[in-house]
Amino acid sequence: MAVADYYNRVNPDLLRLIPPDARVVLEIGCGAAAMADQYRRVNPGVQYVGVEMNAEAADLAKERLDRVIVGDVASLDIPALGLTEGSVDVLVFGDVLEHMLDPWAVLKRLTPLLREGGQAVACIPNIQHWSVLVDLLQGRWDYQDEGLLDRTHLRFFAAESLRPMFAGAGLTVFDVQPRFWPTDQYEKFQQVMAPVVQMMGLDPVQFSMRTQALQYIVRAVRASEPPEKLAIQTLIAEPLVCARVRVLEPDRFLGTIPGVRTIAATDANMLGQALADEAKVFVRQRNIIIADAHLAGQAALARLGYLIVAEFDDDPGHFKDIEANRFLTFSACHCVQTSTDVLAEALRPYNPHVKVFANQMAALPPPRPERPPGPITLFFGALNREPDWAPILPALNRILAERGDSIRVRVVYDWAFYDAIETEFKDYEKFCAYDHYTEILRSADIALLPLNPTRFNACKSDLKYIECAAHGTIALASPTVYGATLHDGETGLLFESPAEFEAKLNRLIDDHSMRRLLAENAYRYVARNRLLSQHFHERYDWYRAMLDHLPELNRELRKRVPEMFGASVR
Repeated sequence: MAVADYYNRVNPDLLRLIPPDARVVLEIGCGAAAMADQYRRVNPGVQYVGVEMNAEAADLAKERLDRVIVGDVASLDIPALGLTEGSVDVLVFGDVLEHMLDPWAVLKRLTPLLREGGQAVACIPNIQHWSVLVDLLQGRWDYQDEGLLDRTHLRFFAAESLRPMFAGAGLTVFDVQPRFWPTDQYEKFQQVMAPVVQMMGLDPVQFSMRTQALQYIVRAVRASEPPEKLAIQTLIAEPLVCARVRVLEPDRFLGTIPGVRTIAATDANMLGQALADEAKVFVRQRNIIIADAHLAGQAALARLGYLIVAEFDDDPGHFKDIEANRFLTFSACHCVQTSTDVLAEALRPYNPHVKVFANQMAALPPPRPERPPGPITLFFGALNREPDWAPILPALNRILAERGDSIRVRVVYDWAFYDAIETEFKDYEKFCAYDHYTEILRSADIALLPLNPTRFNACKSDLKYIECAAHGTIALASPTVYGATLHDGETGLLFESPAEFEAKLNRLIDDHSMRRLLAENAYRYVARNRLLSQHFHERYDWYRAMLDHLPELNRELRKRVPEMFGASVR
């Protein structure tokens, strides 16, 4: 296998646990910096430094990192790293500690570089993996490079040895996650070992976990006190469109904060229970609270010490059941989180504690390469928007008729729009996975984002414009919603009438230099302002602030919805 291939691998489980808001990351054994390259999409402003023994891999890494030090970290002088004590946010060890003669000493030497509250994140192979045990029992110790262990492994670790190793370096382990590699052969191993496990009095569940774990990902923090624990449990009512950006991506980022545990599900029974030492947040994503059916459950959550948060990102007036149930969806919670200032104002009459968390991009795609000459592609992706696109349809059809095969249209979701545009050069895609949706969006030159100035539309977010900007697609948009963040003539174009739409679309089609400039400006805007890594910690801070005032919030909740409680709320 070529060196470049081996050193270009990315451990996705390790990658997702690197705090996304780190200012300085030091990776030991960075290879060709493939993981750093992926991490920069989440956090492009990071200073990323790598140490790598393999000179060929290090040469490749130099194109991706701010600085690469070639050599064995065990023998390098700390000043050679160019980092001062307390300047590093995250130390990353990807499958390297087992190759060191004295990993305990390396950890101890590097820990002073971490700031107070900084993290060490490491992936370490498990010597108790079932395949190792089988080979030992069969007398084999001849591991190949592709096996769990290879001839370069100098140290071996079991679950019990991990915490003492990090503690000896002055770090507190707050999370150990197993990495499993499913295989049918394990079932046979488990059946064979069942009598042995029983005879030795071993816990079968623990034995199963430890022998299935191929590796462990360890997270430790440099702190004088263990991190405060916080469980965030979210009941998802709308999983198809909103959950990704409103729940799942923020949860993934929040889970990198020491002590934070997140879980989300569409079934409340799958959320589990918060632990005794955890502060508790229960988020209701788009759950409509029905008076007779749900109030007792709300009261039970309050009595258990939960902070109850309503997550809602649409016009509440659009849902008849919300009004029919006296807006309990918001008033019967301690507080509300939403996506825009307009929505916040609409929700405050029912709950004074409303916080805006704007929709953001979880990762910044690579800059889109220059497109070769050819037809201009228009994009339209929406559902039930006929009142919004109907006014511009005649102008669009005129342009399509005039320009023939030089214009192509790609439509997602909206069959009525697809059917109404008069051209044979068009493609339709029904509701699809998000990755495929963004692939289609990225293939287009210009996106059409019409929104009439209605209350329902005004409550929407600018997410579609942010997606366009991140993928290099020019937005031609209505000022409703988009006018607040899209700067006309700088990061896209706005239109206020069908005539202006027609003129500006023609201009975009004809002016390649303008399209390129708008795309570059919009991409920079997202990179500097609209990445989730720049904002996610605000949720954590707000949850903590609300939890600090939970007794007061409970009193207010009781006053707002007295019928909710059959007993006092502490």
